[in-house]
Amino acid sequence: MSTQFTFRPRVPVFDANVRVGDLHYEPSACRNREQLLAEMDRHEIEKALIYHAHTEELSPVDGNLFLEEWLGDEGRLFPQWSIMPTAESMAQVQRLHDQGRVRNVRLHDTRGAGLPFRAWAYGPMLTWLSEKRIPLWIPVPDADADELATTLQAYPDLVTVLVGAHYLHALLVRPLLTALPNTYLELSRFEPLGEVEALCSEYGSERFVYGSWYDRYAMGPMLFYLHHTELNDTDLALICAGNLLRILQGEGQHD
Repeated sequence: MSTQFTFRPRVPVFDANVRVGDLHYEPSACRNREQLLAEMDRHEIEKALIYHAHTEELSPVDGNLFLEEWLGDEGRLFPQWSIMPTAESMAQVQRLHDQGRVRNVRLHDTRGAGLPFRAWAYGPMLTWLSEKRIPLWIPVPDADADELATTLQAYPDLVTVLVGAHYLHALLVRPLLTALPNTYLELSRFEPLGEVEALCSEYGSERFVYGSWYDRYAMGPMLFYLHHTELNDTDLALICAGNLLRILQGEGQHD
């Protein structure tokens, strides 16, 4: 009797949250883009949105430079540039935008930076992103929920993706989705049983995206989980790729 476990996704998959590069205290599971593509092939993930670990730990400016070596012309790895409201970081991302290379950005750790996520600190950056229709990824574990809701309500046209919420944040999710109609929830750690189906029923499957947060977590478990919920294939296709494609094309606004 074979004990081999096999799983294949039923719909196209575009991973909305992949970290590349080494942390300062441990090497990445994938040391280069070829190894990352092989890992994606193993899970039959067609495309991935990638950011560099250095932006998470130390410097978004340097991390964005290190991200360049992971990009190629095969059309499978897409850059997620990191940003914070400093002159150097803003200038770097604006230069990339002028080159037509910015379709999304990721907020550098607000708590780690010691800068509260308030309009008086982030206003010029959020205004520019909103005017340019650039969606913003925000890691929930690194943010304050009250600051998120209060600040983002002042920028209603800005499309945001909340990353990495899990059972500890379960009570925050509904109020945030209600208060912020142009916000999406990335599902890499949203594990409460039955909650994905419940949220899709309440808010529509158009508000959610699949991400693995590899290599912080394994690439396959959440993808496997989503395929074993009660979601139909139409909703699954939106969550696994369709919604992310729409966001990156500048069509993510709901209101």
